[in-house]
Amino acid sequence: MPSRPVVPGLTSAFVVVLLLVAVVAMASWLRVQQLQYDVQALTEEYVQKVDRVHRMRSLVRERMLRASLVISAEDPALQDRYQREFRELAERFLEARAGAELLARTPRDAALLAELRELTATGAPILSELVDIALAGGRNEALALLYAEAMPVQEEVLEQMEAILQAFEHDNEEAVAAMARRHEQAQQITLIATGITVLIMLLMWVRVRRRIWRDHAALRQELESRQQVEARLRETQAGLEAAVARRTAALQETTERLEEAQRIAGAGYWDWDIRGQRMNWSSHVFELFGLDPRTESAGFEAYMRAIHPDDRTRVRRATNEALDRENFYRVDHRVVRRDGGVRHVRVEGEIDRDAEGRAVQVLGMVRDITRDKASEERLWHQAHHDSLTGLPNRSLLQEHLQQALRRAQRTGTGLALVVCDLDGFKPINDRLGHDAGDVMLVTVARRLREGVRESDVVARVGGDEFVLLLENVRDPDAVTGVGLKLIERFEEPVEVNREAVYVGLSMGAALYPGDGDDAETLLQRADRAMYLAKEEGGSRIVLYHECPEAALRATDLALRRRGALGCGLEDPSARD
Repeated sequence: MPSRPVVPGLTSAFVVVLLLVAVVAMASWLRVQQLQYDVQALTEEYVQKVDRVHRMRSLVRERMLRASLVISAEDPALQDRYQREFRELAERFLEARAGAELLARTPRDAALLAELRELTATGAPILSELVDIALAGGRNEALALLYAEAMPVQEEVLEQMEAILQAFEHDNEEAVAAMARRHEQAQQITLIATGITVLIMLLMWVRVRRRIWRDHAALRQELESRQQVEARLRETQAGLEAAVARRTAALQETTERLEEAQRIAGAGYWDWDIRGQRMNWSSHVFELFGLDPRTESAGFEAYMRAIHPDDRTRVRRATNEALDRENFYRVDHRVVRRDGGVRHVRVEGEIDRDAEGRAVQVLGMVRDITRDKASEERLWHQAHHDSLTGLPNRSLLQEHLQQALRRAQRTGTGLALVVCDLDGFKPINDRLGHDAGDVMLVTVARRLREGVRESDVVARVGGDEFVLLLENVRDPDAVTGVGLKLIERFEEPVEVNREAVYVGLSMGAALYPGDGDDAETLLQRADRAMYLAKEEGGSRIVLYHECPEAALRATDLALRRRGALGCGLEDPSARD
């Protein structure tokens, strides 16, 4: 039995080969894992660096834009809003810059970021100064400062950020090159080990070849048996594949119907595996966000990028709060599509939690509510504006007045409230008809609107009565000047039905804080001054603080006799 002593040797060699293969495979696997980890860490660090710099660049531009909006905005409410956003962007920029400085790995990166800090330290006070100047009413001075100093500093900051990006890219390229060299060395070692393994296997093959021939017949028989079994398995598999194909077709048809129903309803579904960091969207979600599913992938960051910049902070805060303690999640926000279009959407989701109460998955739906929002805005406008002249009505005037009073109290500035009533309007309305009266009222509204600043409010509170709200006014002579200019404009005739007709303008003004510190008092006193102007013959402006006490008492008596209404505004039908 000469072949028996060979068996232990073959077994030992086979074990050695297996061990060697296992060692090589394990080493290669570990090396690949380490390389993947290094590549991932390098990529994540590079992405974080670039993201911080891009975020800083975006925030710098956003902050400059808000400063420009503060200068250009005529409405103090908008100016106040843009100022708050300007301050919030400064805080977000400092956070982004601090994050970028923490990621600096080389002295060159640190030096570039230090230069950026110096540049922003130079530009930030300039921007703050021009915003303060604009809020104080110095628009031209703020614009000059914007173009002369702020914008050049911004260009330097953006150029410095571009230099930082290039430095980060250079560092990343060097790290990738070093990693590639280590990978080549590992490949060489792996090739050598593989060569040794192959050599040993060749030696084993020479020794085992004899055994293969001896067992060939047995193997052939076993092969034929297995072929028969495989034939039966293929028949079974064909039947299973046909059944799976039928069910897949049915599922595809159901899915297509669901997609069509969601498209008609303007909705799409999504699910978010929080632990697995995976998010899936239906095709209609991609369509709502204006994204191409062939080139874009679903994900939380892709979702955040699609959200309107002004809504991102609110949406992120609402999401975090819901994940912390809610079982249902809903938020309305805007999305900016790639084509520039803006859509309003409502995002809803149910949150699944584990036994410890931690959120693990969210299943939700996105619905297009753009039409609903447009209807709400249209209804709000109809409820707060006069249908004939398009001016704010009494309700919206109250809101503007309350906001103006809060701004005046906060900034220490003044404001004036002027109640205007037309002289001679009722005879024109009675003689020429209501259509002619409407033409006259529209003309009056236009003249009043053109005769004041864009930041001032002109409201129609009923009949032929209008109210002017003038902010940042302390000088009574300035209010008188505005009234006289308006009275002069009303000396021009209005053509109605090919007839030139004239109306005058009686005006009464109350100034904050001298004549009152609340809306009701200012309205009442401006109304009393206006009545005194009409009693004195009309076509004039009377300031409340200049009214004699006896004249005011006589006016109050006349108001009581005519049945004046509350809040300082009477029934317009009682005049003329």
